[in-house]
Amino acid sequence: MFVVKQKQHPKFKRKGADLVTEHEITLEEALIGGKFTIEHLGEKKATLSLEPGRIVKPNDILVIDDLGLPTFGSPKKFGKLYLIISVKFPEHIEGNKLESLLKASLQ
Repeated sequence: MFVVKQKQHPKFKRKGADLVTEHEITLEEALIGGKFTIEHLGEKKATLSLEPGRIVKPNDILVIDDLGLPTFGSPKKFGKLYLIISVKFPEHIEGNKLESLLKASLQ
C-alpha cells in the first residue's frame, strides 16, 4: 500500500481540478482595466485582461476557465483558476495621472 501526501504549493491552493491564488493589481488597472501577466505552475505565464468599464474591487474573485489542473480521467479537460484580487493603492497620485484616471473613469 502507498500513501501519497500532496505537498502544499507556496502560491496555489488546489480544490479538485481548480486552482486558487491571489494576485495584486494597480489602482489604475482596477479602475480602467488593462492586461497583466501571472506566473502559472511550471513557470508558465498567462496574460489576462480586465475589461474596460468594469471596476475591480479588493477581494473580487476572477474565474478563468481552463487554467486549472487536468481533470481526473480527462487529461484534455482542465479546471478553473480562481484569482483573488488585491488592489495596490498608491500613497499619492500625481496631478496629470489623477486627471487621466478621472477622464478614463467617466468614459
